[in-house]
Amino acid sequence: MKHERIFDRTRTGTQLITFRLGAEYYGIHVSKVREILRPIDLFSVPGMGERIEGVINLRGEIIPIFKIALLLGLRPGDGGDAGRKRRTIIIDAAAGSFGFFVDEVLEVARIQTDEMQAAPAIGTGEPRAAVVTGIVKISGRMVVCIDPENIIPDDATAKEIAIGG
Repeated sequence: MKHERIFDRTRTGTQLITFRLGAEYYGIHVSKVREILRPIDLFSVPGMGERIEGVINLRGEIIPIFKIALLLGLRPGDGGDAGRKRRTIIIDAAAGSFGFFVDEVLEVARIQTDEMQAAPAIGTGEPRAAVVTGIVKISGRMVVCIDPENIIPDDATAKEIAIGG
């Protein structure tokens, strides 16, 4: 039996790019994502902090690649599956462009604003608590929605962090 997708263009809402890190699922608003790439050559730079995997040369632009699992507070080993589905997500943020590896990009999903539930207030005093914007159920999965703008501290740029500034 063939299934046809019917797209309702009148349906409003927010589009999220969903991805997997280890066993966890995350979503980012589609407007924050510049592009999604297969992993390309990663270069280490002396003096990089522990938050940086390295840098890539993306068509002449040097882009720092962050350790997203570390920034999200995941335990070591929770992410980093180097399988065939691994991708690099490049973000355009106010602090500068940066990227991070994910184990798999799943889909672009449209959700309604009222489908998003507030993140639990546990750990709201932590500096990374502002990264989580809510939780939503998409395709039977609980997806933690994150704001990549809040991954980088307000007083730093992505390039400064990459060179240990």
